[in-house]
Amino acid sequence: MHLTVIPGDKQIYLETSDAQYPNRRCHVIDNDQEFWNNVDPRIHAIQYHSDGLKQIEYKNPREDVVITGISVLQKYIDRFNLTEQTYQAQVSWDKNNVQITLADGSKRTETKEEKVARIGPRP
Repeated sequence: MHLTVIPGDKQIYLETSDAQYPNRRCHVIDNDQEFWNNVDPRIHAIQYHSDGLKQIEYKNPREDVVITGISVLQKYIDRFNLTEQTYQAQVSWDKNNVQITLADGSKRTETKEEKVARIGPRP
């Protein structure tokens, strides 16, 4: 697992070998100020690589602190996973389109209103 958190940019990057989310992704989480308000404002970045670097980089004064356990990072992993699940649901919703056959045999894609009536609003 590779996790990078950049609180100043409200970004969380995560790369895992998990089959569900195999690619590296970055989520900007700018709609949850309460989450970021609970992060130490001195933190410049958090780097956690299961096979390498494990540190929190502080600013003013510059200092690197070694992370001794993954429990320190769990809130970032949980928040990333919640955002990733919403993202995946949105992708699935976006791809779920139906072609409607008209009386003359021609086809058209359903409107957004028809789609919402069929499967509900976009997550």
